[in-house]
Amino acid sequence: MLFKKQPLLYLEFLERRIRYLAIDAHSGKVLEKSEILFDNDILHEERIIDPALLENRLNALVTEKKWKNAQASILLPDNFVIVREEKVPIQLELSEIKAYVALHMGQSIRSPFKETRFHFEVLEVGDKEQTILLMLYPQEIILQYESLLQKVSLNPIVADISSLCLYRIIKQQGELQLDANKHVMVLQWSTVNNTIMIFNEDLPKLSRQSRLTRLIELWDVNSDGEPIWNEDYESLEEAIAETLDVLERLLEFYRYSVMNGESGVTDIYLTGDFPNLEKVKEQFSERFFQPIHILEVSNDITSKYLPLYGLAMKEEKKVVLSRSVNKKKEKRVGKKRKEGNKYV
Repeated sequence: MLFKKQPLLYLEFLERRIRYLAIDAHSGKVLEKSEILFDNDILHEERIIDPALLENRLNALVTEKKWKNAQASILLPDNFVIVREEKVPIQLELSEIKAYVALHMGQSIRSPFKETRFHFEVLEVGDKEQTILLMLYPQEIILQYESLLQKVSLNPIVADISSLCLYRIIKQQGELQLDANKHVMVLQWSTVNNTIMIFNEDLPKLSRQSRLTRLIELWDVNSDGEPIWNEDYESLEEAIAETLDVLERLLEFYRYSVMNGESGVTDIYLTGDFPNLEKVKEQFSERFFQPIHILEVSNDITSKYLPLYGLAMKEEKKVVLSRSVNKKKEKRVGKKRKEGNKYV
């Protein structure tokens, strides 16, 4: 008799809910998608504030579904990630860059975190130094989630962030020609939060998260956990316009401060659990020239599950933001980085 293989689990932790997908390990079919709702916040500033409560609820889920020892992948909070360029000595090979960055982290390579997980990509090789793109993440957050999964008898294998997962979907769909002139913004629009990451040549160039705390009291949730606006329709349009003001400033910052006026965002992909993304798209189109696309997939995956769907597309055990890198030597000819990327 063959033992039934456990599904692959994908989890996202939000302020008052845990969202998850269960996918058949053989066929890739979505077996279940759902949310666990809480009456009070389980995260504060994206950190777990009641690990015992989360452990109890997850234990109940794992026991009920008989998912013990299932492989689990998680989405880490986007707002901790830092993306920036750094210079390293020209003579360093790929495997040596990893050690160099680890040695100088927190000193000549600045990090706001006490202990830092990082991932890098070589962007350009100059005459005296090479430019790398660094993604930094606090190790304590990763260990906190990893410990939680292990305590409920799950096997953590992959950690990622939602913006990278959504960009993975955009690439897989192949509808947008992603050349060097394309600067793609992935915009996750929630009721009070916006998470933004801008990509160029398959690499993240800028990451930001904004929060309009005054809107918190203006939203409620129904019995299914879906957001409901408490005020009139006009005030909802004003709230959208206020968020677009923040976005406009970010677009200007990217064009003139990050890209030195040479280029700016060319395309925007919109997703998130905001209940009326079409209204957001309509207002956006009235103010900005960039085309805006609402990100969708062909199967039965609603917008709020798209980050988990993108996480499921990630190559197995290819962990982002880890200390492991591809040690195969890169043939460094010319001045540009080797094509391909390790993020998506």
